[in-house]
Order: sequence, then structure tokens, then C-alpha cells
Amino acid sequence: QIDTVSQSTEMFLHYHDIFVRNAFGNYGDILKEVSYSPMMAEMLSFVESRSAAYVLFNEGRESRPDENYAREIMQLFTIGIYMLNEDGTVQYDANGSPIPTYDNTDIQNFARAWTGFRRHHRRGNWEGYSHQYNRIDIMHLESVRRDQFPKMDLLKGFIGDTYPLCEDLPDKQFLRKGAEYRLLGSHPLPVFHSEPTRWENQNGLTRFSPSPESPLFNLLCGPDGSGNCQFTPRINVKDNLEC
Repeated sequence: QIDTVSQSTEMFLHYHDIFVRNAFGNYGDILKEVSYSPMMAEMLSFVESRSAAYVLFNEGRESRPDENYAREIMQLFTIGIYMLNEDGTVQYDANGSPIPTYDNTDIQNFARAWTGFRRHHRRGNWEGYSHQYNRIDIMHLESVRRDQFPKMDLLKGFIGDTYPLCEDLPDKQFLRKGAEYRLLGSHPLPVFHSEPTRWENQNGLTRFSPSPESPLFNLLCGPDGSGNCQFTPRINVKDNLEC
């Protein structure tokens, strides 16, 4: 039956088809399609969720990414709220309490992974012409809105990278042979190359500024014959530098 009031029949049937297509497939494929669906993103409110850095830069206020889907994908869709044994029974700690699979810190951390998802513009060849956004096609990621920092997993590793923890690196690794520096501009996000004037006296921002007399500054500066900095876009440290 076509819904002539909210004009939502086609998009809900399209969402239902995710499970029809994958009925004899694997759960990972279902979870991926569901996560990219604008219908799920609207239902669990992570559509248009933006990184804290993006909101601070563009709106001048502090915020956190939406945590709803980060919580529900664990609690309802995958691992549940308690650790389980191989036979499916609940694991308990020494005090007889169930061992939780995650805590609020994990939710806040995972919420950053669900930033940057946006719906496409509506198109006219499907039901729902009264809606502003496309509620059928899979969402796309907009990098400028996405949290660009590493996300820790539930086992204290990092999702999607192979970099060592800072605490596992030698002391002052950034001054040692092999360290690499890239020129990203004056803003911690490489897509922004300027800072709003309201940031000039903001105490909460921390910037690293090497001393002009230091070997590191000289390396990054790369002065020409007149002493003017050239600032090479990418620099590899060839030898250990003094602090």
C-alpha cells in the first residue's frame, strides 16, 4: 500500500530490501548497508553529526558528536552489554558482577567514527518528492565534517591504523631519525589554512612553537641564502636532532 500522506513507502521498502538481499549472506554485509542507510541515520540520529573541531571552527562553540548510533550498534546490533563465554553465558568478575563490554568512554570515542555522514540531494524519480533529502541512496562521507583523529577500539588498540602508541615510542621520537613533518597550514585540520580572529586569545588552544634557535626550527624553516624560511611541504629527519 502506497503511503500517500508522508510519501515514505518506497524508502522503507528500500530499507527492507537490505535484509532481503542479504538473507543468505553474512551479518557484516547487513551491518554495513544498514549503517550507510539514511533511514537508519535519521532513526538513530547520527546523520549530519560533525566533529568537535568542525563545530568549534565554524560555529565557535564546543560540542560532541552524536552518541546514539555508537551506543546502539554495540548494545542492540552486535556485542550486547555484557561479555560472554564461548557457550554464550555471561562472564562475571571477582565480585560476581557481569563484566560490561563497553563503557561511556567507548561510546564517546566511537561516536567520532560516525561523523561526516550526509544524505544526497533528493531526486525526482522516486516517491517522496515532498522530502528535502534523498532517503534511498546510501549516504556519503564529507571529510571536512569527519573527526580526523584516531579512534580507540574496545581492546585499547586503534581502529584502522598501524601506528604505535606514543608511549611505546622512544623518548623525543619527533626529533629522531626517520620522523616526518608535513606542512598542513596554520590550522590543525589540513583543509583549513587560517584561524578565525576569535581564536587569538582563546586559552584552551595549545600550539607547539619550536624556538627559532633550535635545530628543529631550522630544519622546518629551510632558510634560503637570505635567511628567509622556505617551509618545504614534506620533511624527513635524516639525523637525530638535539632538543
